[in-house]
Amino acid sequence: MGRINFQTLSHLAHSFRANAFFRNVGWLTGSMLVSRILRLAITVVVARTFSTVDYGQIALIFTAHEIITLFMQRCTQVKLVQAPLEALSALCRTTYSLNWLLGLGLLLAQCVTGFIIIKVYDAPDLWLPITILGLCHLLMPIGMVHAALNVRQGKLKLVAKIEVAQTVFEAVGVLLLIAFGAGIWALVIPKLFAPLLWVFGHRYQCSWRFDRQLPGAGWRSILKYSGNLIAVDGMQVIRQNLDYLLIGHFLGLEALGLYFFAFNAGLGIATTFANAINSAFLPHLCNADSDDAASARSGRYRAGIRLIGTIVGGVVLIQAAAAPFYVPLIFGEKWEAAGSIPLIVILCLTALPKTMFEASSQFLRAVDQPQLDLLCHLKLTVLLVIGLVLSVPFGLTAIALSILVTYTLGALMMLLTCRRVSQLPVNIVVMA
Repeated sequence: MGRINFQTLSHLAHSFRANAFFRNVGWLTGSMLVSRILRLAITVVVARTFSTVDYGQIALIFTAHEIITLFMQRCTQVKLVQAPLEALSALCRTTYSLNWLLGLGLLLAQCVTGFIIIKVYDAPDLWLPITILGLCHLLMPIGMVHAALNVRQGKLKLVAKIEVAQTVFEAVGVLLLIAFGAGIWALVIPKLFAPLLWVFGHRYQCSWRFDRQLPGAGWRSILKYSGNLIAVDGMQVIRQNLDYLLIGHFLGLEALGLYFFAFNAGLGIATTFANAINSAFLPHLCNADSDDAASARSGRYRAGIRLIGTIVGGVVLIQAAAAPFYVPLIFGEKWEAAGSIPLIVILCLTALPKTMFEASSQFLRAVDQPQLDLLCHLKLTVLLVIGLVLSVPFGLTAIALSILVTYTLGALMMLLTCRRVSQLPVNIVVMA
């Protein structure tokens, strides 16, 4: 029996080393776990330092920032990961210029978003931190092409190291500034400078440099591919932030602070595994080069979904079951008394269907089906908006339940869609 167990463990270890996807997931999961531990330390300190109203203000600041940032993250990068090798050089040249236009536009958009928020929520003190955070959008274009090329080449160990470095920088900065009594600026200032580590880390490990003499690709081809992704990202912005905006407006900043705390505590460790898998999934699918690439991608997708169900599902159940014990112990009894535990459990369970949906979305992008991906995102967004609007009058628990039900339905819809696509003949998949 001992020999069998040793052989089994040896086989698993060999499979891990031989499988690039497992290695990349391992690196990203490890880095994200380290990041999560550090962010957990920040969350504990913030939870014990700030009131629920302060949490509500923090939620509005970072909601405004995330609404804009989401457009920066993927709308031009995904094309570089997915593009054929012969077109890559020209695409990089044009994408670099587009990224600068995008960064300037998003900075302006964040200033306008901050102005809208201070008017709607009667919080004039929030405009300056929201606007200051917008300066991040002028840093990102310096390294976005380099980051996409590093991901394309499977350098996810590098991505993991940069993630940890950024988190360490943010954590140390936040804790020091809180100790000096900087208030909500303790969370804003480190977030502003952390992208510098991301930029220089990716540029140092990528030899590509912008050259005006090289021919570029037609920008229309990039925007045509990215147009669907921008729309998808726009709907993801709605899904990730509409609950915050509705709660803050209808239920007040104190309720928003409680919900924001529960969301971060509930989707903590489970989201770490989910993000690691999804970050590695697209390049893993796109690199499925064989005589029948479409069939290979379908096989990798099915294996990835089984991995998600096993790992993320297990972590979700453990974290949800442990919530009544770790919340008062780690964050303080005031959050238990405020009624955060049921919210944390429900939101934690949402991590599994949410990850299933997002991983399946990566598969549709890998097989060049952005329109179908857009349609699935549209259906999920409509369902979520309807659920949130109907549940807001009934309180925070009803809102959390509506999110869980919506993502479960969305995951089932997306899994059925990907199953149909994976069974299509190769020429239909490419031409659809």
